Amino acid sequence: MSCSYSSKRAAGIFLLRNNEKKKTTMMMKMMRDFEASASSPTLTKSHSCRFYSSPAKNESASSSSSSLQHHFEKELPVDFEKKGTGGRSSYSGITAAVFGSTGFLGRYVVNHLAKNGSRVLVPTRCSENHRQHLKPMGDLGQIVQFDYSMRDDEAIKYAVERANVVINMVGREWETRNFSFEDVHRDFPRRLAEACKESSSVKRLIHVSALGADVNAKSKYYRTKAEGDEEVRRIFPRATIVKPAKLIGVEDRFLNVFAEHASKFPFVPLTGLGESKHQPVSVDDVAIAISQMPYDEETVGKEYVLAGEKTFTMEELAKLTVDAGRFRSARVAYIPKFVYKLLSAPHEFLLNRVPFPLPTPKGLTRSFVDAQDADYVKKPNELGFKELGMTPAKMDGITIDYLRSYRSGGYLTNPLAKKENFHEEARVPLR
Repeated sequence: MSCSYSSKRAAGIFLLRNNEKKKTTMMMKMMRDFEASASSPTLTKSHSCRFYSSPAKNESASSSSSSLQHHFEKELPVDFEKKGTGGRSSYSGITAAVFGSTGFLGRYVVNHLAKNGSRVLVPTRCSENHRQHLKPMGDLGQIVQFDYSMRDDEAIKYAVERANVVINMVGREWETRNFSFEDVHRDFPRRLAEACKESSSVKRLIHVSALGADVNAKSKYYRTKAEGDEEVRRIFPRATIVKPAKLIGVEDRFLNVFAEHASKFPFVPLTGLGESKHQPVSVDDVAIAISQMPYDEETVGKEYVLAGEKTFTMEELAKLTVDAGRFRSARVAYIPKFVYKLLSAPHEFLLNRVPFPLPTPKGLTRSFVDAQDADYVKKPNELGFKELGMTPAKMDGITIDYLRSYRSGGYLTNPLAKKENFHEEARVPLR
């Protein structure tokens, strides 16, 4: 048995060294091609490398070789070092620095990146208890976590310089005493884009914004989101900007808020008449789209609006939640906007005037109330799931299945427990 093990180990070492030798040979050939074209101003293309300018004839060999390495790192395909057959125990060639990984969307993106065999760098500001759930998503050593500060440029560069793909999903639905909307949605994306521009290893930057981001928006949330998009596009033109609609999923702050209100009170409060239109989309669909973008060169420098296929008003979404949760006594209550603004005024006034953090009731902020004056619907000429070869899940069935947990009798409350509502073909036989 020891002989068999030794022979297998020797064979494995031989294959590993052979692969490294082939990679070195390929790199040397590309270096010779580049040096041969250095004296000619003509455009050359070799091994997916594009060189649009050549160094002057009188440049030294040292400066030529240093610029050569920069060209190789920037122009090689993102999966150049791909190893294995795919899966968590393989290497997809991607080392992704994911900012905002502990958020609602972030945890799904990390999971899909790790599932594809990518190495994931997870810079966070939280304690170990709030990020440890990301570790089991990858193989041993596949997910690396470390601390950073949004205002520390050196810490941002530390993460960026070790990745070839950077994904920014940092966002906040309300302001805190330490971080305003400008800090989170505008200043940090600018710092991150500058770090990506200076890095020689970063090939792709994916910036997640929001559907409805507009510099002229009434809501400060969407206004600062648009300002951040402009900063990223100005500094890093090759960046891919993703604008998802309202995300729905097990941990969302959208339908779950309606369900919590309906479970505690006999009504679901709505701002105004609930006429604001939305196209909710599954968080898993958006995460899959983002995790596949680094492989698709067609997405470079473009903007994608990821929204569901069906449009709902806020009133329809509230009633849908009430029906799914079987809240028999809950009704939709229409509350004037000025009442919401009066209730949120003390919080807005005291936010930066007291030496301790204030609780923020969900949906009870001035920015949220201002956001109800607009519709958040994808325009026909905007890129979306169709251009990515995907079809978003419909907003029924398994997509909103998590709302059933709010039912007083669980999943089998009447009339669902009736025998005629069960389908034999849907049952999984026991083995």
